[in-house]
Amino acid sequence: MLDQTPEGLPTYVGKYRIRAKLGSGGMADVYLAYLEGPAGFTKPVALKRMKPELAKVGEFVELFLTEAKTASLLAHPNICQVYELGAGDDGYFMVMEYLLGVPLTKLLAKQMTDPDSFPLGMLVGLAAQACEGMHYAHNLCDHTGTPYDIVHRDLSPPNIYLTNNGMAKILDFGISKSTQSVVKTATGQIRGKFSYMSPEQLRGHELDPRSDVFSLAIIVLELLTGTRLFRRASRLETFEAVTRAPIPRADSINKRIPKPVADALELGLSRDRETRFSTARAFGTALSEAAQGFGGAWTAPQIAECTESIFQHEMQARREWLDAAQSGAFTASQAMQALEALESTDRTIADDCFSHEEAETKLVARENGKRRTTQVDPE
Repeated sequence: MLDQTPEGLPTYVGKYRIRAKLGSGGMADVYLAYLEGPAGFTKPVALKRMKPELAKVGEFVELFLTEAKTASLLAHPNICQVYELGAGDDGYFMVMEYLLGVPLTKLLAKQMTDPDSFPLGMLVGLAAQACEGMHYAHNLCDHTGTPYDIVHRDLSPPNIYLTNNGMAKILDFGISKSTQSVVKTATGQIRGKFSYMSPEQLRGHELDPRSDVFSLAIIVLELLTGTRLFRRASRLETFEAVTRAPIPRADSINKRIPKPVADALELGLSRDRETRFSTARAFGTALSEAAQGFGGAWTAPQIAECTESIFQHEMQARREWLDAAQSGAFTASQAMQALEALESTDRTIADDCFSHEEAETKLVARENGKRRTTQVDPE
């Protein structure tokens, strides 16, 4: 067993000193940790550790290993870097870069309140970065030139982070498909969030990078319009919306969106993947070119300046929280309470957007008069 604080946090995991709990998912807990060295050297990291009660459950271990092995291959400025996979008495853990910033759920929540919260160029610039990150992942090969055939399969606002230096960072390759996958999805089993899936993913078809392009197009349209594109009251209705219902153009939802940008989004959201953008880079390039006559896609420094301005108080509070956690000024419970206070901004909107998509459930869908059962796995 690991040494623990009186409040139940591990003191160390491997060589990493635990300072605070950042959050908890269905399979793992995430901690703020520090790598410490001589002469006062410290490096903050995010440490993701399997929940002890799941550490010996084969399928969950395999999913965790798939995420770590896939993410460790990826070295790109728009993908959250994984530094290490470790193992201890209480199971596996992975060590990732610590990101100071906000998830795209924060931006979406603001846009849902006021669709003009962010400039067009900022959002297009972020989208172009995310597209570049996924293009890199989709085209990654091993030393022999053999493709890894990575498809993320769970691109959504919670899994893209906007850092304080204006960079989009893609997270969580836990249910990605690649040649590194050590667990295969059973026929008829669907993993991910229904309202951000491509039609072919919902129908259980073989996937390629164009599926992630569809997911990226959903995210960009939602950010630009401040609306949820496919979310409905039930998963069955969401399934029907993604696969059959008419898809509105972005400029019919928000009249301020330029027609060329709406055209690019319409192509990215084509249900026929043969007519969709064939690569994430092609989609990102089309968005950037479409925005040229309207100020263009913003650079990372421009995005950083805007982020600091709009999220000024929250970013300062996060820095102060990080300083206090590093110095040990917080107890574990105080750190968690302070973090929850920071995360409470727009929580009602964000929870309403995503909570119903993150629990395990079964959906009975009708496809060509046949009944089939699919499953959304826990996050």
